[in-house]
Amino acid sequence: MPLLRTLLISLFSALPLCTHAAVLESLYQVQVPPAEGAQQSVQLDTATRVMLQRLAGPDVVLDKGPLAAIMAEPSKVTRQIGALDDQGGMRVEFDPVLLRDALAQADVPMLGRNRPGVLVWAVQTSPLGEDFLSSGGEMGQALRAAAAYRGVALTQPLADLQDRTSVAEADILKADQTVLSEASKRYPAEGVLALQAQQGEESWALQWTFWLNDKASTGKAQAADPWAAADELMQALAQAVFEQYAVTSLPSDQLTGWRLHISGVNSLEQFSRLQRMLQQMGTQATPQLVSMRGDEVIFTFDFPGDESQLQRMLMLDQRLVSVEPPAQPAEIPMTNAAVPAGPAAAETGSEPMEQSATQTATPETADADAPLAAQNAAADKPQDLVPAAPADNRKSLYYRWR
Repeated sequence: MPLLRTLLISLFSALPLCTHAAVLESLYQVQVPPAEGAQQSVQLDTATRVMLQRLAGPDVVLDKGPLAAIMAEPSKVTRQIGALDDQGGMRVEFDPVLLRDALAQADVPMLGRNRPGVLVWAVQTSPLGEDFLSSGGEMGQALRAAAAYRGVALTQPLADLQDRTSVAEADILKADQTVLSEASKRYPAEGVLALQAQQGEESWALQWTFWLNDKASTGKAQAADPWAAADELMQALAQAVFEQYAVTSLPSDQLTGWRLHISGVNSLEQFSRLQRMLQQMGTQATPQLVSMRGDEVIFTFDFPGDESQLQRMLMLDQRLVSVEPPAQPAEIPMTNAAVPAGPAAAETGSEPMEQSATQTATPETADADAPLAAQNAAADKPQDLVPAAPADNRKSLYYRWR
């Protein structure tokens, strides 16, 4: 078994199924396996290249501008470089802030830690027939190792009685979207992958169909090593995810302002999880808490994408449920009717504000007329007593935390 595959499988084979948001906690750590004769500078170059592709997509151009400067001197964006094992492997931890600043300077779209979950329904074909791909088998482990290496939030079904009752091998082989989508509802995943893996005498062959939101893609891969074939598949999935979820960097005057109303936040733990999720969403500026009332919290932030993209990002955390805006209370019309000055005004119907404007107060009547003048001034200019709220063009979205 090639050394590269052995190392990655040992590192990532125990990855759990994702729950709620698919947050890649180790996204900014790259573990480079040992390579015969490879120098430390070559391993660091490999780690930096993989890290930038995780954030800026598999097709990111690395030989121009700020990203070329990073490739020339990766230590500018690293936190720690250490040995992975006694055989010469390397573990590199990158600085998220410095990397995102560099990507913003390069003016390229980027992804954060929050990624859509991808549920893989896989069948392995052998001379004995077809059966569900075992998560502990050679290809099952290779898939998870390659997914972690490329920043894909891959999950595998339990393959229990409920799954086997809902999905047959034939449904996966013919990529029946209706059947697979229905069976996938019990799992927290946005993408569904139908995969056929076939092991030959000298190579592995993969054929897949991938659905993510309203888009579908197909592909094939073949390699002598199962990890190499799995890695080609994961790069294709990473590209599909990037196309739908990458956030573009824009000047501050081109960002759209949003106000996010979230109800159902009943504990400090829930609030902390919500705040952390928003901070990892990929916005250019950190969301700001502006209000806490009862179980509702309100955040404001600026986002460079459109509303549909923002909603896709928010729905990555399946604890957020979109709800309808609350009914707006009826507005009470304001009137400029003056306060009656006394019996004479009520009887004659005259306008007391006009009278006070033309009356000349004498020293004897100045103190007595002062309250009347104040009343008339207040009725004439109510805006002076109730300052208008500052203009706010932010759009509002409403969710419930569950």
